[in-house]
Amino acid sequence: MEKIDINSLQAILFDFDGVLCECMNVKTEAFIELFKSYGEDVVNKIVKHHIENGGISRYFKIRYYHEGFLGKKLTEEEVNKIADQFSKLVVDKVIASDYVKGAKEFLENNYKKIDLYVISGAPQVELDLIIKQRDMSKYFKGVYGTPTVKPVHFRNIISENNYDVEKIVYVGDSLSDMKNAQEANVPFLGRITKENKGFFPDSIPTIMDFNDI
Repeated sequence: MEKIDINSLQAILFDFDGVLCECMNVKTEAFIELFKSYGEDVVNKIVKHHIENGGISRYFKIRYYHEGFLGKKLTEEEVNKIADQFSKLVVDKVIASDYVKGAKEFLENNYKKIDLYVISGAPQVELDLIIKQRDMSKYFKGVYGTPTVKPVHFRNIISENNYDVEKIVYVGDSLSDMKNAQEANVPFLGRITKENKGFFPDSIPTIMDFNDI
């Protein structure tokens, strides 16, 4: 764990699932529901990939799981149809999910002092709805989802606000979050959960929850 000096930062960028809200299991269960008819071996592979790559778009995952694990190529229409099914399984549960310990208090105490953003792998329309329904809009200078990929969001935010890249940090809970931050040369802070314990290299600073910041 590593304490962060909030006063030294210009901005904090957050992934959403598993970082601000405890909803990673909601999406894991949705993938299990969608693929359970293909058997336990396929489901186990999907769960493993999903947890390791929590920040990646569901559209990519749906196509990847069908092609990589089932040998099926999907049309864009088929991917969108399955993604809509996924959305119906998760949206209400994500809206109702608990905050990560200390997250709400952290946002409340700091949003007037420092620029805060959400950069998520969730679709933009869905992300906007969840943030609005959870009454979190006031906390963030910007909320960004897919289809634009995270490194592009990072670079745009840095450029548009003239941030010093050494004075921002991205908080994520997956290896893909870490790699996306590294691709944009953004410092990364990993949030440790029981699902991802041991994923991050020793060189990566980590927290268990927001009481560690």
